[in-house]
Amino acid sequence: MELEGARRMATALMAEHGLVGWRLVLDNAKTRAGVCRPARREIGLSRAITALHTEAEVRDTVLHEIAHALVGAHHGHDAVWRAKALEIGSSGRRCVDTASARPPAPWTGTCPAGHTTTRHRRPTRVVTCGQCSRSFDPRHVITWRFHGEVVPMHPAYDRELARLRRRTAAEPVAARGGRPEPTVAAERVALPVGTVVRVGGSGRYAGTTGVVEKRARTRYHVRTRLGLLTVPFAMAEPV
Repeated sequence: MELEGARRMATALMAEHGLVGWRLVLDNAKTRAGVCRPARREIGLSRAITALHTEAEVRDTVLHEIAHALVGAHHGHDAVWRAKALEIGSSGRRCVDTASARPPAPWTGTCPAGHTTTRHRRPTRVVTCGQCSRSFDPRHVITWRFHGEVVPMHPAYDRELARLRRRTAAEPVAARGGRPEPTVAAERVALPVGTVVRVGGSGRYAGTTGVVEKRARTRYHVRTRLGLLTVPFAMAEPV
């Protein structure tokens, strides 16, 4: 749908349903069609996705977000929200139909086993394949291409990957269980107590920052706002 037409339709629907003092914004989102931001009193539409969707799809997205505004963010996609969405003419679906058009993601990542994933932004952290392992595993590091071509990665990504490779090379795999054994070489690359680090990987604490309080044989004890975490050497990145 043409963006100016989408803007006119959305603002008219917002006025029709009493969203006085609210505004419409067109943003650069690539993975969701719309959003409701009660704190800012605004409804957002993705430029890229709106341009690909039909008028009916855009209208449904706008009504979906208006329903959120009317019942309050604390209802999420519960029965109260759905009842309101249906009442005002929305389909009541929680997500955009998977058959709806979406802008293609320029980044494609592939693990050694051939599993693929996509991103709209250049990756800045090393990740491993979630299909091969539920936790961060250096054996399943994903490599990235931009529009099918090998291109330079973010400097932070290159530094993290280089550290991971050094530590992996310094930690031979045990004969049983496939788990790395600590070595003298691994100890030499460990960070000193007092270093500010960020937790890597893709688990619950990924991205958390803290200070190294103690260095054990294979892990750091890191003091964070969430408490004391034990973090494997390979998953602690100096900030």
